[in-house]
Amino acid sequence: MSDEPTSDPMDALFASREVTPFDQPVASATPAQNFSSRRELREATGTGTGKRPRAQKPVRPSQEAAREARASRAQRSSRAERQVKRDLAVRPTEVKKSTGPVASAPRPAKKKHPLLGLLVVLAVPAFIVSASLPAFAFASPDAAQNAAMLKSATSSNSGLGVQVVPLNAAAKVIEVQRDKIGATSTAELAAQRITAAAFATVAPRAAGDDYPWPTAGNTLSPLNYYYRQCVDFVAWRLNRDAGVTSAPWKYVWSNLTPNGGSASEWKSAWEHHGWKTSSQPVIGAVAWFQGNHVAYVKSISGSNVTIEEYNGMASLAYAIRTIPSNTVARFLYPPPR
Repeated sequence: MSDEPTSDPMDALFASREVTPFDQPVASATPAQNFSSRRELREATGTGTGKRPRAQKPVRPSQEAAREARASRAQRSSRAERQVKRDLAVRPTEVKKSTGPVASAPRPAKKKHPLLGLLVVLAVPAFIVSASLPAFAFASPDAAQNAAMLKSATSSNSGLGVQVVPLNAAAKVIEVQRDKIGATSTAELAAQRITAAAFATVAPRAAGDDYPWPTAGNTLSPLNYYYRQCVDFVAWRLNRDAGVTSAPWKYVWSNLTPNGGSASEWKSAWEHHGWKTSSQPVIGAVAWFQGNHVAYVKSISGSNVTIEEYNGMASLAYAIRTIPSNTVARFLYPPPR
């Protein structure tokens, strides 16, 4: 056995084989960079896949680059300014350039009609002139006659300063209706117990109503009865027939019906005073009814009597009616004077 070393066939095979790039050690793509896996290495170096390395994502701009971008955007014209520029290009005489916000164009003022101003100018002086005219400036049917009378009166009284105002012929004097006195003798006048002085001081009204307080409220009258009640009206008539039409009154509640003012108590008051009562009527007597009512006997005609009253046929108002005498419960004769 020889001491020479025998050659191995595998060694000769490896010695004759070319060294390929794959047999060389892999150089690091980025010497200072470490990879967490072989996949990242292959993607970074492009080895083992036959593909090009992927392009790196663009890096975001820095804060300074962002500020430069905002500054460039601020330098751009706003939409309103661009609109102003376009308007200036189209209507340079109508649109004004503005550096600030564009305000809305003012509405055109309404054009006033010239006739309106003319109407105001003519109407106001006419109104002032018409208001300043005296009441007698307008002619009446008797203008000529009134002017002549006024001229003569002025000339005759010029030194006295007296002005005479003529009356129109159409003016009429209002006639006042009063109750008529039917007495033809002193005896009849005494029986009717009516005096002329009573009518002279009372304001008369239609249908013989001479009650002095026809519109008073629901309070006590000067006679101490309630206004516009039947008892107050009859008490007024008894005072009038006695010749008293103002204070001091002759008959009031305290001496006429002191025990009560209701109409139902008048008959007992007459009897308490000893004044005469009868079933036969006399003019000026009090017609006393059972239903709490009294009236004044105005006249007598056969078996009928005409009575005047307040708050009877009309509520709180004057009324006159003719009724049979036998429908009256009692006639209270006028108190003796």
